[in-house]
Amino acid sequence: MSRRMLVVSAHGADWCTRAGGTIRKYTAMGWEVTVFALTFGEHGESGAYWRDHPGTCLEEVKACRKAEAQAAARALGVKDIRFFDYGDYPLCLDEARLRRLNEDILTLRPHVILTHWLKDPFNLDHEVTAKAVVRAVSAAGMRGALPDTPPHFIPDIFFFETTMPHSEFNRFQIDTYVDIGDVFEEKLAAVRLFAAQPQLVEYYTRCALNRGVQANDWSRGRRTIRYAEAFKRYVPYLGDLLPLTELEGESL
Repeated sequence: MSRRMLVVSAHGADWCTRAGGTIRKYTAMGWEVTVFALTFGEHGESGAYWRDHPGTCLEEVKACRKAEAQAAARALGVKDIRFFDYGDYPLCLDEARLRRLNEDILTLRPHVILTHWLKDPFNLDHEVTAKAVVRAVSAAGMRGALPDTPPHFIPDIFFFETTMPHSEFNRFQIDTYVDIGDVFEEKLAAVRLFAAQPQLVEYYTRCALNRGVQANDWSRGRRTIRYAEAFKRYVPYLGDLLPLTELEGESL
């Protein structure tokens, strides 16, 4: 049976910049990865497009962001990216939208969910998304959440990087590093496709290098790690044995 990952992103590019390397590793292993982009990021995350296209309209910006995200998804092996067009800055998620997210989780039944860190006071779209995911997952675990549908008990949830370069301000807590050295160039190529946000290339190259330095220090010579993505696990690990770090060989 195929394994399924759901990535819930506030804006069109967030999923790629923060977890693109990890996503690529999982698609390469045959996982089914679905991305939910709750907004296109048309108001607050498309500055270069607005600047370079005087007189443009909101629908043109949305179309640009959608095309960029679809191209990035193809580059990383994601076959299913869905756009909800909820509007950004501010992103508002009412009861109807929360129930839809709950139903989508019950339909997809993911084994793993990646989404935003819970605290992001200067980009509340991210914070709203993270809290909505937690609420929807909680509801999906209750029998009766969707009539005649069995509950989907708690999948593994990992919060990815908060708004860069403000990780310390947002108190991002890391307990998981993924070595993305073998797929970093693929991730970077995907990030470059978001031409409406050209600054993302430098931001997330620096981020991957910084997390790589941290992960490499934890490795203590067991592996050379240059680029990494960081996560915070939300729900406890359950298993027959302890979740031990496994590092074999060398990744440059």
